[in-house]
Amino acid sequence: MEKRTVNLQFRSTDLETRKIEGYAAIFSDEYTKLKDRWGDCFYEKISPGAFLKTLNDKTRDKFMLINHDWNKVVGRTNSNLELEEDNKGLRFSLEVPNTTDGNDLLENVRLGLVKGCSFGFNIVNQKTRWDDDWNFYRDITEVDLFEITATPIPAYSDTEISCRSEELSNISIKEMREKEKNLEGPEKQNKINENRSAEIISAFFNAFK
Repeated sequence: MEKRTVNLQFRSTDLETRKIEGYAAIFSDEYTKLKDRWGDCFYEKISPGAFLKTLNDKTRDKFMLINHDWNKVVGRTNSNLELEEDNKGLRFSLEVPNTTDGNDLLENVRLGLVKGCSFGFNIVNQKTRWDDDWNFYRDITEVDLFEITATPIPAYSDTEISCRSEELSNISIKEMREKEKNLEGPEKQNKINENRSAEIISAFFNAFK
């Protein structure tokens, strides 16, 4: 299971009705810079529509936790947690339970102590590519969502996330890059040579115009 820590955007916090609403994930045209467990960088973004299928699956509930602790469950779909994907991102609405953990969450949000949100998921479908400098990009088009988490970890910027090693998948950018180079090296070099030959021929004829 992969996890991402993002800015937790609250739409409203109503202390009287004990309801918290906001976004656990925000769609963006910008890629987020991440690092694999070996420190190599790659770029990622979650595409609109990525949550639709998993949210429509009513056979398995999704949860809201505090700091990834499954002993501190404060929300559950089909109970007091509503999750919905809209054009902005993954929206949540939580009716905070009158429990120790629920009361602590409400007070911590009120005081501004909880400013981060992490969501746990598996990637179901993705689109990947390499740029000319061998930077790896992936667009996550479908996820299997397990939980969202309120956390006091300070939110990172929208364009850079430094994930903790235990929260990363087994992705190795270095191994993927070397494999891609070995597979596409000769073919890509031939294409480069063809383009260079075409440029030389074009320049030769242009010289006589």
